[in-house]
Amino acid sequence: LKRQGVNLLGRFAGANGREARFESDLEKSIEWSDERFGMLRDLFTECAAEQGIAAPEMPDPEPFVVDPLEKIDLRGFGVVIFAGGFRPDFGSWVNIPGAFDAHGFPIHVDGESTVAPGLFFVGVHFLRTRMSSLWLGVGDDAEIVAGKIAAAR
Repeated sequence: LKRQGVNLLGRFAGANGREARFESDLEKSIEWSDERFGMLRDLFTECAAEQGIAAPEMPDPEPFVVDPLEKIDLRGFGVVIFAGGFRPDFGSWVNIPGAFDAHGFPIHVDGESTVAPGLFFVGVHFLRTRMSSLWLGVGDDAEIVAGKIAAAR
């Protein structure tokens, strides 16, 4: 993403009308992600060996120089796309006790909270399918959730 010109930032820390603030934890998030990649690669290699097939080629991630912005001036922005990051942290900004499991994921059925009426989710890992958190899959979930919201009104 960085090679394509995307500015990667730390975890969202808050905003006011003119400025968005971000934590200085991007390096930690990338390290966490790289560790999970290594675990997944090891699992694939192990499974391939068990099946007697060649392991997929999965080289180490390229070195990444972390120099994230901690503040962004929002004047002049027409649209902000907020992506949650590498790990769920809904509970830090949605203060509804019991709405999230021990791993931080929403407790729901097809994107509708089973704990808090009127609380809905899209873009969550495995919300309904493996593609739920991807641009290719979130639209299907959003259509279902939008229908549930409309029906509730």
